[in-house]
Formats: sequence, C-alpha cells, structure tokens
Amino acid sequence: MNIASWANIAHQDVHLDVSPALSAWGPGLAYSRLLRFKSGSDVELPSLAVECDLCESWEMESPISFLFNLRDDVRWQSIAPVNGRALVADDVVFSYIRQGNPALPNSPLLHNVAEVGAIGELGLRVTARSQDADFLTSLADGHSKIVAREAVDTAGDLRNGPTIGTGPWILKRTEQDDVHEFALNLEYFESALPLLDGLRVHILPDEQTRSAAFLVKALDVHQMNPEAWAEYRDRNPNASSVLTPEPGSGLEVGLKADRAPFDDSRVRQAAFLAMDPSKAIKEHWGGFAFVSMGFQAYDASWLPPDNKARQPFRRPAEARELLREAGITKPVPVTIKVGDFGEAFLAHAHSISVELQTVGFDPEVRIVNRREFGEAVWLGGDYEMFVGPPAPISSPNGYLLPVLHSDGVWNTTGHKDAELDALLEAQAVALDSTVRSELIGRIRDRVFEQAYRFMPAAEIAIWATQANVRGFQPNFAGGEYHHWARVWLDGS
Repeated sequence: MNIASWANIAHQDVHLDVSPALSAWGPGLAYSRLLRFKSGSDVELPSLAVECDLCESWEMESPISFLFNLRDDVRWQSIAPVNGRALVADDVVFSYIRQGNPALPNSPLLHNVAEVGAIGELGLRVTARSQDADFLTSLADGHSKIVAREAVDTAGDLRNGPTIGTGPWILKRTEQDDVHEFALNLEYFESALPLLDGLRVHILPDEQTRSAAFLVKALDVHQMNPEAWAEYRDRNPNASSVLTPEPGSGLEVGLKADRAPFDDSRVRQAAFLAMDPSKAIKEHWGGFAFVSMGFQAYDASWLPPDNKARQPFRRPAEARELLREAGITKPVPVTIKVGDFGEAFLAHAHSISVELQTVGFDPEVRIVNRREFGEAVWLGGDYEMFVGPPAPISSPNGYLLPVLHSDGVWNTTGHKDAELDALLEAQAVALDSTVRSELIGRIRDRVFEQAYRFMPAAEIAIWATQANVRGFQPNFAGGEYHHWARVWLDGS
C-alpha cells in the first residue's frame, strides 16, 4: 500500500521530536505502545477510547495507581542489537523514564507520571501524581513509544537508528525527500496482522503533488479538501471515501472578555447570535464541518447536539435587542484578527464580519500571518476577536484547563468564571465516563451561554481511497496509526 506524508523528518528518535511525520507517518510506525486508541468498524468517531497494545489487561488499583499485565508473546523485531528478544516490563520502565525526561519534547505527555516500576518480567505499576481523567490517553498517545535500551545505547540516541520496535511494521529504509518503506513483521504478536506485505509512505509536502499521485493511482489513500473531493466525485460517481470528524481541528472564534466591547456578556452574546455557522459550513467548507468547542472529544456525546449547536446562532433580532439592552445606540467598532491559514479561513472571517455588521457592529477584518496569529493572537491574547485554528492539543484536559479555566495559562479571552472553573476542575478528575460526559455538557452550555469562544467549523477529514482498498476504518485521534495494520488491497 502507498500513502503519503506531508513532511520530512529531522531524525528517527521518536522521543526527541513531536512531529506526527515521525511518530505516525514515519519510522514511528515500527513501535508499539502500552495502550492504543481503538479503531475499526465498531468504533464511532470521534473516540479517545483506549485498549491494550502491549498489555494483556489492566486494572485501577486506586484513582492514581494502575497495574498492567503485559502480553507474554511480544518479541522485539529481529534486528541487531536487540535480536528478537522478548519484551519485558523493564522495557516499558526504561521508555517512560527516558520520554519523561523534562528536557525532552514529548515529556509533557508523561508529566503526571510519578513512578513506574516493574513487577517481575510482565507486571507493571504506573502511579500518577494526581487523579487525572486523561491519564490513560497520555499512555496511548502516538508519541508514547516503547523503545529498546540496546538500540538507544548503540549511539546514545535513536536519531540515526536503529529503529527497532515490536509493532506490525519493520522499517526497511527511510530517505529524505523520498520515502519511508516498511515490510510486514512476520513475528508480530497479533496473529494474521498486518494484512499487507508492505507499506510505503511517500514524502510529498505539496498538496497538489499528493492529489496528482492519487489521481494516477500512485497513492492508495489520500486526504482531500472539500473542493478537490467534489471535483473528483463528479468525475468518479462511485468514488470511495471515509469521513473522520476532528473536533479539535478547524476554525475557532474567540472574544476578548476583559476588554471593551466584549467585556459585557450581552455584547458577546449578540456576536454569537449574529453568526450563522451552518451557512458558513456550506459555503466555505463544502459541508464538511460541524460546530464544536475547540478540544478533543472522548466520544460523540461530547459534541453539541444539533439543537444545542443551533441555539446560540442565527438570531439577528435577538442580537440587536441585546445590544440595545447594553446601551449601544451606534455601530460598535470591533477588529477581527484572522490567521492567514487558507481561503476557507479568510472567507469565513469575512462572512462573520458581514453578519456582525448586520446586527449593529462596525467590524474590520485584519489578516495576520501564521506566526503572528500563533504567537501574538492565540497565545498572546492580542485581539478583540480572533478567527483561526486552535493549537494542536491531543488531550481534552490539555485544552480545557489551560484555555477555558480562569487561571489557565492560555486563557487569553481573559474571562473570570467561578462556575465554569468548578465544572472544569470536576471533569478533570472524573474517572467515570458517564459523569464526565455530563460535566462536559454543562461546560459546553456555560461557554456558549457566556459566549467566550467556540469552533463554528470543526473539520471533517475526507479520506479518498482507491476502489480496491478494503478495511480502512481509521481513528487518527492522538496520533493513532494501528489502523494501517488492518487494511488490505483487494486482488493484490
């Protein structure tokens, strides 16, 4: 099977780089993790539900202590210097201690790991510093690889290899600006997997080049933008595709709650009521987007139901009334800073500008480059209203607490909301999924009610496939990649 990555890798050491080009689309495919995110036909997306990868089972000894039993049939790939030996608990201990080094870029994933220790050859206890509802998702993240000590000791790191994992794919070669090529691991511990003889990940940074490669069938799977997909489907009415909702990816809107004019909740609410996300999704996102809250969702119950998503929007008469109640008798000047992340972002921002003008605002759209948007706007808080993508945060609490909490390091809207803070703190430690989902619903309602920020267009990724591709049922959440082991090519 031939797929494509959009970026080169700097090196092969999976603990020394945060790029998904390495962890999920490059040499990182050779590695396993203690846990992984579920994928397959029985998984409704979005999903951050975890399952065992290297473990056989696990149990929660206490709210901060987890006991794992490792599989007894896992062997390292038969490459020197590891040479196919059996995986033991000390390998996981070594890997987590190495990754958790504060000097390494993937250490934040394990910041809440207080202690990890082996219990015999196949037992493992992982203890958290504090109760955390996202603790297991950090272990399942695609960056939390289990590596072999002998491989690291070869040169002191894994920048130049050897890449030796326990996963379904063996790295055969990796070439800058060219390809990562993998062969199936015949000794992989899940019988009958992978279903392909090999996997080639071509490095094609240019989107048009990737599209052209797919059109001539040099690629078997390709992510298309809505416009390209519409054109392709017109020419190929029976074209195959898989749609994956991405709640934390797309276009986000935020209002500066501690600065005029949006320091009055009625003015913020008027801005929300002026917007028509459904219309913008159809016009600027080809219909492939949905209203969300800017953070990863554990499951579909975290997303706003259709009736909830419609309530704060498309009500211009109520917006005008709120502005009158706020004592506003002439158009309210407001600058909308939009990040230059493509035509859909710019067009959507201009639509919002028109909608705001209709109800009584005097908007000005100011386009800023990507670097300024990331550093000065999204992180720095230099805006009255912003339109652009959220930061790529893989865990729910990685957004909920730093961004939405009053004391959050990235709370650039400047809101102070004790009621919201109490809900955020409660969900952060809620280990019962039903309880946490209920709290998330209340958080969502509170943020809409107070009109701080939201995503009027969270993306739905379109994965086009060639007609002979079978079993492609991916879950890309948290840098997941195990789904490639279950894909096959009909007639190959």
